[in-house]
Amino acid sequence: MAGESVMLERELLPVGTMSAQVANHIGVRIVSGEFLPGTSLPIESELCQTYGVSRTTIREAVKSLAGKRLIEVSPKVGTRVLPFAEWNLLDRDVLAWRLQAQFDQKIVEDIFEMRLCFEPRASFLAARDGTAEDFGKIEHYFHELVAAYEQKLPIKATSESALGFHLAVINASHNGLFVTIGSAVKSALRVSSELLQQHAAQPNEDIALHDAVRTAILARRPSEAADAMTRLLAASRERMLPLTVDAAE
Repeated sequence: MAGESVMLERELLPVGTMSAQVANHIGVRIVSGEFLPGTSLPIESELCQTYGVSRTTIREAVKSLAGKRLIEVSPKVGTRVLPFAEWNLLDRDVLAWRLQAQFDQKIVEDIFEMRLCFEPRASFLAARDGTAEDFGKIEHYFHELVAAYEQKLPIKATSESALGFHLAVINASHNGLFVTIGSAVKSALRVSSELLQQHAAQPNEDIALHDAVRTAILARRPSEAADAMTRLLAASRERMLPLTVDAAE
């Protein structure tokens, strides 16, 4: 990729749109390891030539990446890639880039370890503190998921229903931090959901696992809801891990 000219589509696109495209491209190159932590990005003029854009566009892209803590801009050392520990890993773009560039066992483990840390507790709180409106949304997405399976709708529709169900449970927790995390990791949840639906060999089992969560929450049985969500996530994790082997081959 280094030294390769990447002419981006510019017709009728404003600088902001172009800078986002450049930031996306450079972001993937960073998280994939092409630009290692501690090294410097190519100089501004070289990036302009590589992407076929103006200095203003490059500066906007660099500003965006700096805001995500992928890089640091210093007058003395230029634009330097920051260590992994400093990256804003909950940023939706950074998550999407990691999934695009590094879909391997490690990132799948990371995603499900994170989800297991807060989604069972969110289910507990949803059962304890959820409102009738919250329960209505959980019901809505559950029945939407069932209908998607029964009608054999496209994978994207099924995965969006599953995503809506999980976010409805998280929102029903009324824990502001959980809701913020759920919104931040939506891209990771969406990709996870789509991949799982592509390999949903046993739709009835998936429906049953979601139904157990729904039933416990609506019955206001917090501990059962937490346990049901743990079982759902564990089953999803076991279905997804083999996919990382397929992706690597």
